[in-house]
Amino acid sequence: MAEERSRDRIQSVERAVAVLRAFGGDDAALSVSGVADRVGLPRPVVRRILLTFEHLGYVRVQNGRWSLTARILELGAGYFASSSLPEIAHPVMSDVVARTGETCSLGVLDGYDVIHVARVEERRPLPDAVRVGMRLPAHATAVGRVLLASLDPVSRERYLDDQRRERFTPRTIVEAAPLRTHLEDVRRRGYDLSLEELHPGMIAAAVPVVVDGSVVAALTVSSTTVRSDADSLTAEIVPVLREAAAEIAARHRAANPHLFRSGQAGVGTTIDADGNSVPR
Repeated sequence: MAEERSRDRIQSVERAVAVLRAFGGDDAALSVSGVADRVGLPRPVVRRILLTFEHLGYVRVQNGRWSLTARILELGAGYFASSSLPEIAHPVMSDVVARTGETCSLGVLDGYDVIHVARVEERRPLPDAVRVGMRLPAHATAVGRVLLASLDPVSRERYLDDQRRERFTPRTIVEAAPLRTHLEDVRRRGYDLSLEELHPGMIAAAVPVVVDGSVVAALTVSSTTVRSDADSLTAEIVPVLREAAAEIAARHRAANPHLFRSGQAGVGTTIDADGNSVPR
């Protein structure tokens, strides 16, 4: 199956998307050489792709440095339609923030990473704040491990067999055996905690958003060791998250009946042999 999908791919499209994704880091403007270094393509190829996107209105160049334009938002507009999960979740997440006094995010699995698709900030900004669209490593975050735990057994083992897991702090779980045990515990208890595993001083709790038996996303609250600990996350935050996740699931199902006629959410994923997320 993976080989068949590989034959159907259009390399020029893959390269063009890679160039766009090069602007997803901290640098808002990049030179042609900078983009080429990030995506591993020859500079002449990158230059032609950028010129094409400039013609289409998605990038601009000033003083030799390229940046995205506001038109790039058109590409994500369909995902954030009124019936989309982020739009439906936003008011519920605002209530979570009001009840907990902490920042709330919604994440989905993409390969071995989590993409945050919605976020409501508490007034006190957190260090290393996450932005909508940012990717975080699944193994080092509560939201990511909740999503990994929801994978079917074959996809979960495929992920565990991969060794590309980075240790961000001494607490980060990277070895397959302890991570497997941890994911089994997450499946059993229905939530996860991350205690300084991605950034020192940062902790979080997360629960799955389950529709008709399929995990469509994960909801998480982030805090710091100054304001919370494992006991307070478990006793005070997790129950609020569970209520919110159930509300989001109900609203999502009601707004998208076409996705659930067969009893399947249609947006759950597995991980293929290349580490890509694909629909179940």
